[in-house]
Amino acid sequence: MALYQYSWLILLAPLFSFAVIVFGTRTWDILSRPRVAVAEGHNGHSNAHAVEEHGSHGDDHGEYGEDDDEDPKVPQLTMGARMSGYVGIALVGFACLYSWVLLFNSALSPTSLPHAGITVLSYDWLRLEASNHVLTRSLNYVVAFHLDNLAIAMAVVVTTVSLLVQFYSQGYMENSAGYARFFAYLSLFTFSMLDIVFAENFLVMFIGWELVGLSSYLLIGFWINKQAKPAEDRLSPASAGIEAFIVNRIGDVGFITGIMILFANTHTFQFSELATAVTHMDKGLLTLAMILIFCGAIGKSAQVPLHVWLPPAMEGPTPVSALIHAATMVAAGVYMVARTFPLYPPDAFQVVAWIGGITAIYAAVCALTQTDFKRVLAFSTISQLGYMFVGLGVAGSVYGPGPGMFHLFTHAFFKALLFLGAGSVLHALHHAMHREVQDMRLMGGLAKYMPITAITWLIATLSISGFPFFAGFFSKDTIISLAFNNGDYGLWAITLFTAGLTAFYMLRAYILAFGGKGGAFIGLGGGEDIYRGEGEKELRESPLTITIPLILLAVASVVAGYWFGFFSYLTPGAPNLGLGEILTNPLTWLGVLVALLGFGWAYWLYARVGLATVNNFVQSNALLRFLHQITLRKFYVDELYALLVRYVVLGISHIEQAFDTYVVDGLVNGTARLVMTLGRDLRHVETGRVQSYMVGIFGGVALLAMLVFVLVTFVK
Repeated sequence: MALYQYSWLILLAPLFSFAVIVFGTRTWDILSRPRVAVAEGHNGHSNAHAVEEHGSHGDDHGEYGEDDDEDPKVPQLTMGARMSGYVGIALVGFACLYSWVLLFNSALSPTSLPHAGITVLSYDWLRLEASNHVLTRSLNYVVAFHLDNLAIAMAVVVTTVSLLVQFYSQGYMENSAGYARFFAYLSLFTFSMLDIVFAENFLVMFIGWELVGLSSYLLIGFWINKQAKPAEDRLSPASAGIEAFIVNRIGDVGFITGIMILFANTHTFQFSELATAVTHMDKGLLTLAMILIFCGAIGKSAQVPLHVWLPPAMEGPTPVSALIHAATMVAAGVYMVARTFPLYPPDAFQVVAWIGGITAIYAAVCALTQTDFKRVLAFSTISQLGYMFVGLGVAGSVYGPGPGMFHLFTHAFFKALLFLGAGSVLHALHHAMHREVQDMRLMGGLAKYMPITAITWLIATLSISGFPFFAGFFSKDTIISLAFNNGDYGLWAITLFTAGLTAFYMLRAYILAFGGKGGAFIGLGGGEDIYRGEGEKELRESPLTITIPLILLAVASVVAGYWFGFFSYLTPGAPNLGLGEILTNPLTWLGVLVALLGFGWAYWLYARVGLATVNNFVQSNALLRFLHQITLRKFYVDELYALLVRYVVLGISHIEQAFDTYVVDGLVNGTARLVMTLGRDLRHVETGRVQSYMVGIFGGVALLAMLVFVLVTFVK
């Protein structure tokens, strides 16, 4: 039991890493940098920040070319900067190793940890005695952290991906002027997510929830000097970070409102107490509360209609994309629903499932025509998160949160692999073309030069598409089958069709980047005259700091699906997956057939017909050109929101501003002006002459005498 009691070390390790980097190694880094020429009067602290913002003398001016300071570089990292990376890797590595030890121990010895879990750290934050004329109630607000099998499984996902991302970042962020700051943000992000994982109540979860929003804002906007690229429909990282922050706050309004409805009716934030207390709540009110709480998940996990923040968030460094969009921030909404699973009534679960289904197919359709390498993966993430919510919504009490969480578990590995593989490609193209390139139309045939990246990316493509015996095959097809078996035929049709779309857009992305018409290995490899970019002679495989995480994640993208006891691990008594049952289920092979049709269509179009021919054919057909445009523009949802903000939100704000200016300020300022006018006019009676004052006194007496005479004579 002591092994579990000290699991709070997993939570505090990245927080300690953040503190060491911010107050120790980053300060060391700043103080040991060479001084740069800045305006007279700036101090040393300003000098240090000037290096981060503009690089130092002799640098190559970053990732985007000699005339750009968008990603400032330094000639070489200081020892303080390198130590920042080593500290982050060491402490997150400790948390990762500890998480895996807990996972194996709890899986191999199920009785070693109670099913209800244990409290590993608790602090009484506030105690209040509330009373009225009828009764007195004690309100106790506790900051407490909880460990059970669900928390262990999620901690493994978070710490493993975080560790690999930090190791990968050593190569990807090499010589970045903000190297130490970047690792500090990664550590803060990991702690924030682990706070959600270990939370024992809504109070603690909401704190972690908001910290995740803050740290994601810092990471997405890390490249503070990078400019927007309107021609490519790309925001600046600063704007993308603000959009992500604001959209998530919209969802959080519903989240905190739902929490307070539960608290007002149950007088507790504790998950264990809520499970019993909500049985006495009005079912309609409970359904409303849980749908409002789910609004927080809609924002955090980028579900329709709050999905718009995630594609622009790709403007952050690619390791951030892997961390945020694979295992942490976007998965927080799924985990929150899984953690509060016993509170959801059936009607609320229907909302969860249908929001997930609609999001899955919408994002998959948008991904079909995207040309930005990372944006394809962004819409893929949105779509796969939709699958997870479908899995949670259709599972019922028999399976519990198992199906949705199982897909989260497998998805974390192959999606992190896809993002990190994309980062490997962008890293290589930068060195070859000396500018940022994310357009797949400028790639092609890269498998010839980057075989490790290509092979691992193909493995992830097969896994996410549900190809037999890869991890995604077991987790995703289980959700599709459950939807059918539960009689949710609409959701079954949506998820089945989306599986085909997923296979299409993922193989399309692979061929456009790594293969092409006339390439080796039936068009899946490189060849002569396939590469469509510049600097072909400069192309080479990424360094080991980048390729080692790719290889490890490729292994996990296959073997993670073979944990057939995952359902019963989370929910004792739940039916487990069986390989024989899966292989003999006709629904499984129907899903495989649909995926193969998607693969075949993508292969024929892009490996046999060719990109140029396909584009010419689409542009020559009015209907296809229209469909291509609306999917490329994401059904113009962004433009619709821009109009709503401009003419509704800002319109209302202008009306409020006018009311404040002319009514509120008018009354206040008008009163002040009236007093000032009266004072200015009446001051003339103050002449200093006794005669004038005597006239005033006797005149007043005469007026009073007349008033008394009138009142006595005429008023009875």
